[in-house]
Amino acid sequence: MPASAFSKTERVLNRKDFVNLNRFGQRFRTARFTVLVSRNGLGHSRLGITASKKVGGAVVRNRLKRLIREVFRLHKGFFPKGCDTVISARKSAGDLDFRKVREELLELVSNSTLHLPS
Repeated sequence: MPASAFSKTERVLNRKDFVNLNRFGQRFRTARFTVLVSRNGLGHSRLGITASKKVGGAVVRNRLKRLIREVFRLHKGFFPKGCDTVISARKSAGDLDFRKVREELLELVSNSTLHLPS
């Protein structure tokens, strides 16, 4: 699989994983996103995305999730290795374009506080 792909092994899919991240993960906030990060013990990064109905209708939520997945796919190297990351869109995230989503998320993940100690 090409390095720029977003395979199923790179996704947080189970409810149990989302719940554990919500309970035990470190929480970081930006103006439009809440990011939870926790070690996964797998050796590779995984991404989970949530967007409630407060963000907008189904079209808006699905578009935003596609944009977040694309940022992750193109910039995997910026995300902490061996960690699960869940990005939750906040109410004001519905009107963002790709450039703004990328700027906000890359600013957060490139910040050294996002990387967890070993």
